[in-house]
This record gives sequence, C-alpha cells and structure tokens, in this order.
Amino acid sequence: MSSIMIQDLRHSQELDRHAMSSVHGGSLAQGGFGPFANVNVNVNQNIQQYQNVQVSALNNSVIGPNFVAPRFDVNPEQIGAANATVLF
Repeated sequence: MSSIMIQDLRHSQELDRHAMSSVHGGSLAQGGFGPFANVNVNVNQNIQQYQNVQVSALNNSVIGPNFVAPRFDVNPEQIGAANATVLF
C-alpha cells in the first residue's frame, strides 16, 4: 500500500480539492520519459549437441566369390537451436 508524508504543513491545516491536486511525490518525470529505474536483464543461453554414427559394413562376415559391395546410405542429421530467454 502506498502512503505519502507531507512535512511542510501544519498538522491542523486542511487541504481543499485544489490544494490536494498540487500534491505530488516521488521523482518528477525527466524529459517526459517518466521516472528512471535500475533495470537488470539476465540472459541465459545454452547449446548442447551430440552426434553418434555407427556403421557396421560386413558384420564379421567372410568375403567370398559372390561378394557384392554393400551400399551405404548414411545421412546423419544434426540439429541445434540457440534460444534465449530474457527476464526482467
């Protein structure tokens, strides 16, 4: 809950609507931008990638007279993303 303290008035003095409208507190707006404040911004970013490709060609088989060279279609894919979350 907000409160104001007025120190330069007599305790018995009452303020009318016009007098109360001129009462303000805090810091005045500087250059029309409002009061200035300290702003702390923390950005955490982390990227981890791992890729493991294992190809077993002959599986310990013996190459014989009817040997046909194996065909390999190895298409490894590695995906990474850098995402940043800004909290303030």
